[in-house]
Amino acid sequence: METFKGHGMKIVIAGYGYVGKAIEQALLPAHEVTVVDPAYNTNRISDVEYDALIICVATPQSHNGACDMQNVFDCIDESNNKPILIKSTISLEGWQQLKQKYPNKSITFSPEFLRAKTATQDFNKQKAMYFSVDDWEFWSKLFSNTNKNLEFKLAGAEELILAKYFRNSFLATKVTFFNQAYDLCSKLGIDFDKVREYVTDDDRIGESHSYVTEERGFGGHCFPKDTNALVTTANNNEVRLSMLKEAIDYNDFWLRLNQAVKNNKVKDESRNNI
Repeated sequence: METFKGHGMKIVIAGYGYVGKAIEQALLPAHEVTVVDPAYNTNRISDVEYDALIICVATPQSHNGACDMQNVFDCIDESNNKPILIKSTISLEGWQQLKQKYPNKSITFSPEFLRAKTATQDFNKQKAMYFSVDDWEFWSKLFSNTNKNLEFKLAGAEELILAKYFRNSFLATKVTFFNQAYDLCSKLGIDFDKVREYVTDDDRIGESHSYVTEERGFGGHCFPKDTNALVTTANNNEVRLSMLKEAIDYNDFWLRLNQAVKNNKVKDESRNNI
């Protein structure tokens, strides 16, 4: 069994992607951390004696666009009665299912806003950590020593779930906005880079997520699945998120076109004629 020894509490981290790794490095060496992830080891949550469980497993997009939380449920099914912190992205529907299925477990939700390429640096430099009001004191004490300037902010799990989804969806929509600005500039023979620079000089807008890549649109691990999950939740509640839906449709167009180019079904030059 792979166990990283230190002092303090015994913590299990389920899921060893960029979020799990960032949290592990923050807790070591003050605490004893055991990683559970079938991609890295054969550890099981049920085989470990621990004081707290932090869930960082993947929650991919399901066939209908919703957030697939089966990995989270699997972790909780194996857990003991110690506090559980969910760092994985979850949906409103999933949170309701968790409360109904595990009414006697101490489950706290804490959204994470790390970038995949700089997750460790982002975690160490973050100014705030968000907790649902469920047993937040336990988790604030655990993380208080990882960053002396860290502020703990509280809300209901539902508010934090939507905050996570809307933050990522706003940034994805911003990517689409500048991609469409690029489309117009290209059509008119106008220098997009200069337009982009002067638009983002406004501090209210900023230059993040304003650059247009060769692949076009938005990608990465979170934006595609989070935008679709949010639209699915809205549709389930008869609310139209029309701007976000347009951003998803535009992005899907580029995904299909890029795949067609990759499969030699269309010529690469056709991408320049959009």
